[in-house]
Amino acid sequence: MSIATSKPLYSGKAKDIFETEDPNILRAYFRDSATAFNAQKKGEIQDKGKVNATISALLFQLLEQSKIKTHFVKQISDRELLVKKVSIIPLEIIVRNIAAGSLCKRLGIKEGKLLKEPIAEFSYKNDTLGDPLLTRKYITSALEITNNETIDYLISESLKINEIFKQFFLGIGIKVVDFKLEFGYDKDKNLILADELSPDNFRFWDAKTNEKLDKDRFREDLGNVEGAYQEMLKRVKEGTKQDHKFQASTLNAQSFKVRVQVLPKQDILDPQGQAVEKALKSLGFTEIKDVKIGKEVVFEIKNGSKDIAKSQVKEMCEKLLANPVIEDYKIDIN
Repeated sequence: MSIATSKPLYSGKAKDIFETEDPNILRAYFRDSATAFNAQKKGEIQDKGKVNATISALLFQLLEQSKIKTHFVKQISDRELLVKKVSIIPLEIIVRNIAAGSLCKRLGIKEGKLLKEPIAEFSYKNDTLGDPLLTRKYITSALEITNNETIDYLISESLKINEIFKQFFLGIGIKVVDFKLEFGYDKDKNLILADELSPDNFRFWDAKTNEKLDKDRFREDLGNVEGAYQEMLKRVKEGTKQDHKFQASTLNAQSFKVRVQVLPKQDILDPQGQAVEKALKSLGFTEIKDVKIGKEVVFEIKNGSKDIAKSQVKEMCEKLLANPVIEDYKIDIN
């Protein structure tokens, strides 16, 4: 594949995208440009392009090793990646672990509050409109961007990625506060992770000091922006060198005992439950009501963390163990 013969397609806020001789492969060139507040604030961060390209390459490889499909092909220079051509879904999935940024402004929550559980939310990928926050119905019924099944997949995959990153970054002394993901369809109609994975679209805090090591230093005029980006590059390199074959799904693998209870939803007619209720009442147990008959599934799963295991079991329930339309399920992991 001759990179020299490629031609430019378009330019984003911090990347230029070029065609290559392969119509299904693009070249992404990372610039030093920095923007914030929907490009209302602009600037340059020295060597940001090199940092973001390399961190993105390392993190995409980390995810691929953990069975997450991405558009990454390979890094060809300190500022350039080859990536699969995808048709981007115009949604940004924001995963939040700790309160920061717009979440604090919207809800009046103090920055730094640890959320009870990770939150995945959607915004419309539209700079003109200011990337507004979207509900499920806005996505499926108003904008008609995609369907409920795809939304469920995006949420599940994003939360799975979150658990992989939380575990990896904690190992190099970093808290993953929040981050933004984008997905798109490749030539085979596979829905895969795209865009980049860098301090531009993550909030990274030092685990001991809570020092910000991401683009918030540029947004908030905190200074030493270049130093923060270089520190993140250094730590990510160290983390991936510790085990080149790192796989978040099997790191420090341990076995968890899983018990899944599946029952018909409260408002769903359960003929089997009604028959049992009638029989019990005929035996004199007249005080009972609303009998539901379900099932219980018990198994063991080997994984790197309880959170990742729970995320995988939830996916099993949604795809096979339960029918989410008419059944509720409860997961116990020990």
